Amino acid sequence: MKYMLLWMCLFLFFLYSFYGRSTPIDLSNSISSTIQVEIKGAIQQPGSYSLERNSTLTMLLELAGGPSETADLSSLSMNRTLANHDMIVIPEKSEEQKISINSASSEQLQSLPGIGPSISQRIIEYREQATFQNLEDIMNVKGIGEKMFEKIKERICL
Repeated sequence: MKYMLLWMCLFLFFLYSFYGRSTPIDLSNSISSTIQVEIKGAIQQPGSYSLERNSTLTMLLELAGGPSETADLSSLSMNRTLANHDMIVIPEKSEEQKISINSASSEQLQSLPGIGPSISQRIIEYREQATFQNLEDIMNVKGIGEKMFEKIKERICL
């Protein structure tokens, strides 16, 4: 009885392995070669656009008629590869340009409220040792505390 059951299992196994094989499914047609991306903000023709996979922000800007005159592209990575369902917002230039604490001159830093020649020099010395990674790092500079930071944080950038 044991041998009969064993032979039956082997027979079913071989029968299934020869006749029960599934055919492979071709998924290449199911993966879309296009992506859908939305762009808005300071752009000539905001809206939703279809692009080829691996398209860049530069390609999207061209398709959308280019940036408006008030667009601020300085914070955008133009070679960034877009993904399906991305939403891109093109910011507008602010009337008052922010001052980069990682690259501003001493004179530019002194245009900030409460920053004089000595503190601007300390900021420059600090960034020569290590770049500012976030805006709050400026409070590591002697002479800039929370109150001073609150006064200048809207006028600075990295």
